[in-house]
This record gives sequence, structure tokens and C-alpha cells, in this order.
Amino acid sequence: VVTVDETFGQAYPPGICFSLGTVSGGQYNKHVLSRKWVAASEWFSIDSTWEDASGPFLIETYRVEVHPQQNEVQIVDIKISLRAPKRSIELTGSVGLGYHAVEMEHRKAVDADTRMGKLEMSGKMSAWGTLSGLTTAENAPVGVAILPHPANGKTTFFAEDVAFGYLFAQATPLVVSTLMMRPLKYRILVYAGDLFTVDVSEYYKDYTDIAE
Repeated sequence: VVTVDETFGQAYPPGICFSLGTVSGGQYNKHVLSRKWVAASEWFSIDSTWEDASGPFLIETYRVEVHPQQNEVQIVDIKISLRAPKRSIELTGSVGLGYHAVEMEHRKAVDADTRMGKLEMSGKMSAWGTLSGLTTAENAPVGVAILPHPANGKTTFFAEDVAFGYLFAQATPLVVSTLMMRPLKYRILVYAGDLFTVDVSEYYKDYTDIAE
């Protein structure tokens, strides 16, 4: 469900991807100078150093923790930690976590404020968003929800549930400094069923009640 090195050359990479958006108001050469993997049985992390024409400008640590499966729900926690090695940079535009469903039919996107569908929920701030539908092969109900942690700041959701299945949790513009890591945290729910059988709001409450 998590894709790596698939963010180039296509607008909506399959699976779950983090987007850096626009760096300090300009285009940058999306090149990874170095990448290091560390993995255990229940989690993995990826340390990436990004560079442009002037050299390295961002260090990104992407940590994914997979929780034990709970009945028909799989919980995945994602923490992205960002640091600028040379000078502070501003990330704007499409900064955040997105999900592209490649084998989902009869899709419907919903947010925490019960707005439903692309037209109603896109461009609106909300606590969480989910995209559900039927699997193409088995015709079974399935869904994926993105739960941004409140510590990230306000989140604006964008959805496409007509032409294809896509959900994006866009963070507010943020400044990454040289002094400390800037974290962004998300919980992903992958569930068998629909919004009538899975209470996403309860999972969100459980997530946000966790002590820092």
C-alpha cells in the first residue's frame, strides 16, 4: 500500500505517497542524493537526502509502522520528519499524503464533516477523509482513510471519486529549519467494509488521544 520512488512522471502514483509540494516558491530537481533503509518486522524507515542544482536542500525520514491487524481493519502509522541541512526552506502547494486506488469501483469519498463526493469535500478543511468502494476483482467493499494528526496543523482534503479513486490530505504551508526536525504524522486505516460498518471517527479519536 506504500509506494516509494514512484513520484516522478505521473500525477497520481499508485498506493500511498508523500508529496513535498513546491520548495521555497520555485521548481527543484527532484533527485535523491542518497537513501538508506532500516527495517524490522513491524516497521521500516527510509532516510532520504534531496538535492537541487545548489546541492542537498532537504533530509527526509519516512517511518512506517504496521500495527497488528484488528478484525477487518489494518492500521498503519506514518511519520515524516523533515530537516533543511543548509538553510531554511518553505514547502507550499501540494504538501501532504495522498492515496490513489488503482482497483476500486463504485467509489465514494467522505470527510469527517459528512461531506460526500469530489464536489462537496474537495478544498475543504476536515479532521479526516476516507475513500471507499468495491474491489474490481472480488466486488468486495473496502476503504482507505487518512487521519492527519492535529499537531500537523489544519488539513485540506481533495478527492476524486468519479473518473478514478484519489484522496489527498494537504497540509498548510510549512517552514523547515536547519535547527530541528519538522514532523508530519498520519494514521492510515485500510478496512474491509464501508462507512456503515467501520467507525472512522472512533479510530481518529483513539489516534489523537495517544500521548505525545
